[in-house]
Amino acid sequence: MTTTTAGPPEAPEIVEIVIAEPAGIGTLDPINSDGSGRDAPALTTVYETLAWTSPSGEVLPRLATEWSISEDRRTYTFHLRQGVRFHNGADFTARDVVYSVTRALTDGSPVVSQRARNLESVTATDDYTVVFELREPSSAFLFEVADPTGSGFSSILTESAPAHGTEPVGTGPLRFVSYTPGSELVLEPNPDYWDPAALPGYELLRVRIIENEQDRVSALESGEVALIRTDTIEAAIGLFGDPQLEVVGTPAWTIWLHAARRGMTADGAVVRAAWLSLDRQGLADTAFAGEAEPWSTSHPLLASGLGPTELPGYQRDVEAAAQVLAEAGYEGGVSLELLYPEQEYPEAFFDVLVASWAEAGVRVEPVPVDRATWLARLVTSDYDLTVTRHGWYANPYRYVLPRPGWQAPSEEVLPELIPALTDLATASDEDRSDVFRRVQLLEAENGYPFIGVVYVNTHHVYRTDLITNADVTGSVSGDRRGLYLSLAPSGQSPTPYG
Repeated sequence: MTTTTAGPPEAPEIVEIVIAEPAGIGTLDPINSDGSGRDAPALTTVYETLAWTSPSGEVLPRLATEWSISEDRRTYTFHLRQGVRFHNGADFTARDVVYSVTRALTDGSPVVSQRARNLESVTATDDYTVVFELREPSSAFLFEVADPTGSGFSSILTESAPAHGTEPVGTGPLRFVSYTPGSELVLEPNPDYWDPAALPGYELLRVRIIENEQDRVSALESGEVALIRTDTIEAAIGLFGDPQLEVVGTPAWTIWLHAARRGMTADGAVVRAAWLSLDRQGLADTAFAGEAEPWSTSHPLLASGLGPTELPGYQRDVEAAAQVLAEAGYEGGVSLELLYPEQEYPEAFFDVLVASWAEAGVRVEPVPVDRATWLARLVTSDYDLTVTRHGWYANPYRYVLPRPGWQAPSEEVLPELIPALTDLATASDEDRSDVFRRVQLLEAENGYPFIGVVYVNTHHVYRTDLITNADVTGSVSGDRRGLYLSLAPSGQSPTPYG
């Protein structure tokens, strides 16, 4: 009889997904984040907020199951989800909310302090009820609590695990394993998560930091990583047609044009002529290779916003623009400068702008300057026209809010905008969409404080042989949670976004 000695059992294979991000994480502590989204791989997965804002602008429950707002819009009461635990096993209660918010107010960065400037106090009335008191009435405060980037005072931490900057502990669906600055973030699913259906099918997620775009593309093509985000439209277009790759474009950032409303642009007729002769479709097709679309002062996914076909003056009309100039006494046209930060926009963007304006008699000279010079002149209204880039805002109020100092103030240009914005800031949930649209219409009719031009796609690319799904919907909001949870190893069903 022959006997054999069994060897040690083989270790089970770990289901692992490796992806790449273009920028290193600035901080693991929400109160030190600059709100840019670079910290989202950790802040939106390890931590959670009381509520969250979907890309359509709807505020939905998360660590709070429901909330109420007083009639005077100064008292917000949140009822918390019970049975939730932090990654270190501590129970989640109202005390953690008070701790997190108070700590942010005391030690937070200037960005955090600015967001919380209207907050008078936060109080736990019992283990699962938290009350926020505001200094001034506001409906916009709910969007600060539901900030999907997790920055500032919105992320909930626990006092029982105070090493927030090095060993983050939250209640989120993914747990922190390690972070090597500038190299790699490692996360794993949280087996005790309060919503098991949200958990992904992998056992480990490696998020590599690869700053150089071509290095990211090479890592994807070789199979070293399963998913990347590209920096340029050209890189994404270069990957179209590869049968192993899926390229997904989402409208991520917008271009806005501003008139200082001083000097030549103090005359509303000049501004209206420029806006009427603007060729948005030409910009989308030519300057951005079709990876953009004409848009207004909101986001294409924002349910409450009016799009370009619904706003006055957003349809190009060169003849009307020329007539506006003639009636205002500018039969020979006008000459303006367009100030912009150099190397931040494709050259074709300015070629299309100049050509489209020239047809109506608006002669524009693009003036590129270094970013520091541009910013100094922007905030002091020292320009005729200028251009800025913006991402998705959780708070729709920010899409239409004038920026003090960037141009002549509202009381000089459009005094009726001031009460309209007050109405928006204090509008009920039921009325907010209607009021937002009224403000959009008012601003479009007067070309102030700015106009939306196009929304430009950002692209994610993934290997279909390594993962079968990548839901990038939430990425427009700076959220990485939905994307990371949706990643499904080959042969597995994806987790829905949320």
